[in-house]
Amino acid sequence: MPATAFTPATTKPLAWLAAAALVATFAIAVQQHHRTTLKLADPAGGHVSDFDRWMIMAPQFVHGGADYVTDELPTPPLSLLVLGPLAALSRPDAAFVWVLLKLPLAISVFLMAARIVARAGVTLTPEAVALVVAGWWLAVVVDMQEGQTNFLALAPLVAGLLFAQRQTRAGDAAAGALIGLGAAMKVTPIVFVVYFAWRRRWTIAASALASVAACSLIVPAIAFGWQQNLRWFGQWARIMILPYVSEGAVVYSTSQSVPSAALRLLTDAPAFDSHHGGVTESHFMNVLSLSNAAARQILRLCTVAAGAAGLWWTRRPLAALRSPRYVVEIGAVAAFMLWFSERTWVHHYISFLPTLMAAGMVLSDPRCSTRSARTVRAALVLFAATTLLASEAGKLLGPDGVDWAKAAGVYLWPSMAVTIAVLTASARRGAGAGEPADFERGVGLRDRPEDQEREGGINTDLPRPEIR
Repeated sequence: MPATAFTPATTKPLAWLAAAALVATFAIAVQQHHRTTLKLADPAGGHVSDFDRWMIMAPQFVHGGADYVTDELPTPPLSLLVLGPLAALSRPDAAFVWVLLKLPLAISVFLMAARIVARAGVTLTPEAVALVVAGWWLAVVVDMQEGQTNFLALAPLVAGLLFAQRQTRAGDAAAGALIGLGAAMKVTPIVFVVYFAWRRRWTIAASALASVAACSLIVPAIAFGWQQNLRWFGQWARIMILPYVSEGAVVYSTSQSVPSAALRLLTDAPAFDSHHGGVTESHFMNVLSLSNAAARQILRLCTVAAGAAGLWWTRRPLAALRSPRYVVEIGAVAAFMLWFSERTWVHHYISFLPTLMAAGMVLSDPRCSTRSARTVRAALVLFAATTLLASEAGKLLGPDGVDWAKAAGVYLWPSMAVTIAVLTASARRGAGAGEPADFERGVGLRDRPEDQEREGGINTDLPRPEIR
């Protein structure tokens, strides 16, 4: 029988979880509708969330040909194909609808990520699912509240990673097209193109690059015209891409990324600003007072070192993507994508799901040692508990407790703990006594014709060698 994503004991709790998610999503949608309605009645104007700001700006682009001037609209012209139709609604109704649309996206992404693990031959246990959800839910809620477009990039990315496991030419082409769509919507998934090129999955990498070009230049041009789209794309790239690529600029010192953490720790940049009684006060936590230029050089070295370490770690051939090794590797790439993108806020950690699923796989795989499972479990509990401080729970630390928690890297450092625990467990598993050297690469797994016809790939649902 084909591998299933969840054990029978997990199915009923998941149904209850989905019901609770539906209620919570509806409550958030009503809340955002109410907040936006109140803001419309405010003589001072303004907006209540990033999405509400985009609903003010989108008609100016779609109907008025406005230009990209600042990063207040950080998404590329492709995103206007989604934001434009929503802007046809009233701002409160648009906020309500956008929140409701997030739930099917979130459920689809979660199930696809779980299916990637199942295709690697591991069925997630109830404990693993609970810990993954515990670490993921807050980022999803914040994404809903801010009305972000993260799921528009994450959904095609995860779908592409799942299609890649088919290991057919058509599957590779579809995988690349989906990954390219994700990268066109939000640049950071482009790191997965590098990963597949390094893995010599040339069809996936080439298809992804073609998809990025098509989704960035051709698809929006069909709706807005070739010249208009080129102008927008050039303006957007000069604001959102070139400063970071050519100059290594670090603008924000308050996000959950390595560049941002370095800025607030190594320079005189404020960790955050507080506002009490009409008074604004900057708070600092730097241990050094380096110049921005010196901090940028350190960051370049860290980025290069981390990338080189990743390439060295993945130097071993990976013959089959239906293997635990593949799940671990894409989880590590997802973590790298978050850590080294300066604009990584709390809601961007919905893209940490592949890493959380890799951790869930370790917990669910009986072939992993008790020591590895215990380490990964502790890291997941730490992540779930610590990241709560980025919510209202952070106020337990004081009036500015949430801001101090975020400044301390409440998502950044625990996510590193989870990733390191997963990588360590993978190394221990690969070095397990009695395990064939080719097992992690998927070599030697037999194919059943009926499964190839159904799945279009390599079957991994046969009994695996036991690790002693």
